Amino acid sequence: MSQTNEQYIVFVVNNSLYGIPIHEVSEIIRIQTVNWIPNSREEFLGIFHLRDKVIPVISLRRILSETEKELDSKTRIIVIHSGGKQIGIAVDEVDQVMFLPQQHISPPPHSRNGWMTGVYHHQETIIALLNLDSLLGNIDVNQVLV
Repeated sequence: MSQTNEQYIVFVVNNSLYGIPIHEVSEIIRIQTVNWIPNSREEFLGIFHLRDKVIPVISLRRILSETEKELDSKTRIIVIHSGGKQIGIAVDEVDQVMFLPQQHISPPPHSRNGWMTGVYHHQETIIALLNLDSLLGNIDVNQVLV
């Protein structure tokens, strides 16, 4: 088994820890004014303006079928590239950036559509590692409206 470590952004959604490889992340920003778009798809929170670009924001809570909570001072938007576009993913809070040793990562117990690449487990910490391309695969940011 490889002893390599990969660096992950670890974040919280509904008191559960999730991680994505840091190389998939453009930046992490504090929640800003997100403008709601009427008649948009359920998973979209809206859009916001970032350095002369309009970025759609998706609720990871909604994608993971979690109950929605009000956005607060801990809420962060993780800006990623998906399908050639920048997308903001709203999470409850970003916990930390950390190297996850490969020897502590197991295959996912089950993963419909391959949205989970593995599970990091060490001592009492469990982090679900996400495949954002699979998780966001059926969302077309060009078609925000239903």
